[in-house]
Amino acid sequence: MVSIVTYDYRGAEQILKLKGLFYEVIEIVRKARSVDHREIQEGFRQKGWEVEKQIVPETTWAWDAYKDRIVASIEFSLIDAVHRDFLRAVLWKHQGKIDAMVYITTTFKDPKFDNVKRDIGIFEDILKVPIFLIGLLPS
Repeated sequence: MVSIVTYDYRGAEQILKLKGLFYEVIEIVRKARSVDHREIQEGFRQKGWEVEKQIVPETTWAWDAYKDRIVASIEFSLIDAVHRDFLRAVLWKHQGKIDAMVYITTTFKDPKFDNVKRDIGIFEDILKVPIFLIGLLPS
């Protein structure tokens, strides 16, 4: 079981609660035995989330999980991948396809929770998508 820290941007937590998904997301993440992308994604699948949800038909881009207009992205490698996900979320928000995003990272290796939180602030003028950021703490 992992411990977490969270950051609520633009009311994402409330949106998740209204959809009955907040505690489900927390349970999925906390049940993980380690910081493992596949294990967390499988947790979403077991709770009825669609995994590898295609973003744009002309590409192989996909959300790690999707349910009830909520997208989830799990990123444990590159800050640039976070920015790419932000841009994709902006596109889907513009197209009216999402209400909020769950973003899962760690606190101890790139792209690090604090860096993702910082970058949400940097992009605040254009990033109108509510984001519930989750940082996994080291075991």
